[in-house]
Amino acid sequence: MRFFIPAILPFIISALKISVYQASLLITAYWIGYTAFQIPAGIISDRFGTAKTSKASFLGLTIAFFLMPIAMHEYLLIFLLQLLLGSLSSIVYVSGISLVQRSADQSNRSLFIGIFQIGFFMGSSVGEYIVLELLDISFYYSYIAVSLLLLISLTLDFLFQNEPGLSKKNNEIIPRGILYVSLIRFSAGFMYLGFLSLFTTFLVYDGIAPLSKAYAYAWIPAIGGIAGSPLGGMISRKMWHAKALMAIVPIIVFSVVLMLIGIVNRNYVPPLSFATGFLYGLYAGPSMGLASEVGREENLGTSSGILNFSSQVGGIISPLAIGYLFTYFGNFKIPFAVISVLSFVIILFPLAIFLRRLFRHTVR
Repeated sequence: MRFFIPAILPFIISALKISVYQASLLITAYWIGYTAFQIPAGIISDRFGTAKTSKASFLGLTIAFFLMPIAMHEYLLIFLLQLLLGSLSSIVYVSGISLVQRSADQSNRSLFIGIFQIGFFMGSSVGEYIVLELLDISFYYSYIAVSLLLLISLTLDFLFQNEPGLSKKNNEIIPRGILYVSLIRFSAGFMYLGFLSLFTTFLVYDGIAPLSKAYAYAWIPAIGGIAGSPLGGMISRKMWHAKALMAIVPIIVFSVVLMLIGIVNRNYVPPLSFATGFLYGLYAGPSMGLASEVGREENLGTSSGILNFSSQVGGIISPLAIGYLFTYFGNFKIPFAVISVLSFVIILFPLAIFLRRLFRHTVR
C-alpha cells in the first residue's frame, strides 16, 4: 500500500498532466503524515497497548485506502488522502515494531526486527509487481488487488496479534542518549526513502525501462532488503558495544552506491539497486534494536517512534529535493549526488559519537 502511488507515479503524471516536482509532492504528503504521527503513535502504543493500537490503526488504514478511486481524479484529493494514509501507516508500523520487541528478550530484538523488516521488503516487492502488472489492464484492477491484500492482512491482525500487557508508567517521555541513533536513522531515511519512492520514475525517465516493464527492475531493491534484514540482526546480536557500528557502516557504503547509480551505465543499475536494499536491510534491525538500549522497557514504543520519526523526516525532505533538482537539471545524476553527499556528512556525526563512546569504554 505504501508504494501504490510511487509505483504508478508516471501514470499519474500523464493522467493529471503534472510535473515530476508536483508528483514528488504526493510522495512527500505521505511521509508528512507518516512522520507527524511517529512519536504520538509510540506514546499511544505504550499507554493503551501495542496489539490494540495495531488493530485499530490497521482497520482505519484499510478503510482509508478504499477511498482511492474517488481521489484519483483530483490532485488535491490524492494529496490529502496520502496525508491520511501516511498518518495511519505510522501508527501501524510503530505499534507493530513495538510488539515485536516486547515479544522477545533484549538480546534477540535486533534479529527479530530484521525478520520483521523482511515483511516490508516482501510487501513492497509483491505490491509493486501486482500494481504494475495489473495497471496494464486497468487502474481499478491494481486498486482491487491491493485492497484484497489489506483485507487479508487486517483479518490476520485481528486473529493472531496478542497483547503482551501494558507496561508500567514512566515519566521520562524522551529517552536519554537517543540523539545520535536518531541521526543514523535520519541519514538512512534521507537516502533510501527518497531513492525508493522515485525509483520507478527514475527507471522510466532515464530510459532504463518503460512503465510496463519497470517491475523487471523495481523488485530488485526489495530482494536485497530481504537478504540483508535478518543478516544485519544476526551480526549485530553478537557485537554488543559495537552494535551501532552495524547501523552506521551500511549507510556510509550506501552513500557511495547511490551516487554511482546516477552515473553508471544502465547495465550496472540492477546490482547497485540490489545493494541499496541489502545495505538498508543490514542497517534496519541494528538501528531500531538500539531503541531498547537508549530507552527503557516501559517507553519502548516512544523510543521506537522517535527513531522512526527521524528516518521519516528524511523521507519527507529527500523526495521533494530529488523532484525539485530533477525539474531544474533534467536528470537524476545531480539529485542522487546531492542526497549522497549530504547523507554522508550527516552520518559522520553519529560515527564520531560512537567512536568516542567506544574509546571511553575501552579505557575503562
